[in-house]
Amino acid sequence: MRGYVIINVSGFSPERFINLCANKGIYVWHVTHTNNGFNLCMSAKGFMTIRPLVKKTGCKVRITKKIGLPFRFFIFRKRRIFLFGIIICMAIVFFLSLFIWKVDFEGNTMYTDSQLTRFLKEQSHYVGMWKKDVRCSELEKILLKEYGYMNWVTCEMKGTRLVVRIEEGRFNTPIEDLSKPCDIVADKKGIVMSIVTRTGTPHVVKGDVVEKGDVLVSGTLEIKELEEIKAIEFAHADADIFIKTVYEYHDELDYKYFEKVYTDREKQDLTIHLLNYKINLFKPRIKYRDYDKIYTSKEVCLFDNFYLPVRFDTASYKEYNVIEKTYTQDEAQSIIQGNIDRYMKELTESDKQITSHDITFDTLTHKVVADGIIVLIEKIGEKKYFEENERRQHYEEYFREDDPDST
Repeated sequence: MRGYVIINVSGFSPERFINLCANKGIYVWHVTHTNNGFNLCMSAKGFMTIRPLVKKTGCKVRITKKIGLPFRFFIFRKRRIFLFGIIICMAIVFFLSLFIWKVDFEGNTMYTDSQLTRFLKEQSHYVGMWKKDVRCSELEKILLKEYGYMNWVTCEMKGTRLVVRIEEGRFNTPIEDLSKPCDIVADKKGIVMSIVTRTGTPHVVKGDVVEKGDVLVSGTLEIKELEEIKAIEFAHADADIFIKTVYEYHDELDYKYFEKVYTDREKQDLTIHLLNYKINLFKPRIKYRDYDKIYTSKEVCLFDNFYLPVRFDTASYKEYNVIEKTYTQDEAQSIIQGNIDRYMKELTESDKQITSHDITFDTLTHKVVADGIIVLIEKIGEKKYFEENERRQHYEEYFREDDPDST
């Protein structure tokens, strides 16, 4: 910061010169012996005071290198406009550091960045706002209240970035109102393999064939005495029901297909975004018949978290030719088999147990067709809520006038 020089001391008695510097309190360091004397480091301030010592010892002193900030600014003596420009740039950078120029979201999979950005803008948190107006704790509460599948949210300012970290409740299920009566109905056709009823009246047993929409477990509880209904109660049906069902599978693949083959021809478009302004430096004419457009974006960042409101967008236009190709019969069957394997894996990962499958390949003149069935066991049943008063009408003769539930 203060600057220092590396000097060469030569002559009759350079050792005496070094001793006199020590006596005068002039700090020297990195003293090395050379063929014509000594090289040493000395502060710029100390160098300005050694003239009497040089005359006294008859030595020759020559500066070999100047190091430090004062010497760097010394070159601006005749370039005041340049120096003034540097000061203005530093002031602009300092002013820009008082704003938020980038909002990053981490951990969000259910909610997109654009969706969360729009919501933050509605809450007066946007790119270009003053950092002093950012209310991190309040923003965390608003996000948790608005989006029910967020377990926790933390907001943090880093440089000119606002970082929002989110932990989503991916496996959360909606909270059911157990006080509301409901039935469990079949959402698929199949054969009942097992049923475990916790609450409600089961209407099916193992081995029954059920159709979509059939009531499996009723939320109506009939209280009987000697086969005579004495009272009716309504409950929230709850049960685990597994059925054997059949999935039909169909897939086909044409032997002929088209493949992209890229050429060496490519053009680029460059756009600069400065605050809310967009400057298109050059926009080429695209005369390609078939091409892909690839976007890349790069934001200006001085340090790790010091983003500026400047972004460079590049669009590349890459030409390609469409070549018609043909699969062999083995290649087509291999692709179809891969699709079958992926489909069965998806079924297994969704808690479905595959018991058997029968899929056959049919080789036609222009394509391969796969048809068949997959037999599996899966859990079924969906809740169907009902109004007590409507269902109570079917049991009016079983309610006494003094029954408090009949009012």
